[in-house]
Amino acid sequence: MRKNLKFIGFLIITYLASAHTAPAALAADCSQTCVEVRREGGELVITARREPVRIIRKAPAATPIPIPARTPASTPTRVVKRTPQPSLSDQIREVLPEGRFATLPRYGALINEPLLIRTYGCSDFVKTLPILDTSIELRLSPRIEWIWGDGQQEFWGGSAVRGAHIYSRAGRYRIEMRCHWEGRFRTPHLPWTPIPEGIISTFAMERELFRARVFFTQ
Repeated sequence: MRKNLKFIGFLIITYLASAHTAPAALAADCSQTCVEVRREGGELVITARREPVRIIRKAPAATPIPIPARTPASTPTRVVKRTPQPSLSDQIREVLPEGRFATLPRYGALINEPLLIRTYGCSDFVKTLPILDTSIELRLSPRIEWIWGDGQQEFWGGSAVRGAHIYSRAGRYRIEMRCHWEGRFRTPHLPWTPIPEGIISTFAMERELFRARVFFTQ
């Protein structure tokens, strides 16, 4: 009888020791909203994601094996099951301002004379957008690339809205303006982060340049 009681006691100690080797663990990815900014063509694609905290339940405490006539049976530990919530995500597509330009004179421009240029839309861009339970602040600045159609190219800084170009030969030219956007973004939980390069918006028009006619009068 004493041997049986010792063996039962050994089983209880072994079982309780093994029950305490599985502590609770907490794993979380993007428990605060994660924001990603990428480009697709001429658009900014802003994706926000928040995953729920995944709870790994602690193993229930073992129920001791009752010893006849000595130890009453203990009440099993109650375990509350938590159903994980689904992940949340949202996406915004932000189209940058469409740059354009106008020329003076609109008609009858002459070679060897300045063709005046005035740009619109291709300027500093600042905007705050709400997404999920946070917000994102965007700050972008452009550089303007000009392709004049006569074999020449030129860059303007983003603050330049007026300029000129001189053509030396008569003809019809395709003038192309490319806005190269560079910038950064931040959220209340993230510092300033660079936006991927390569965001370009394009606008083009054709203009005809003429040779001035000379008339002699008496």
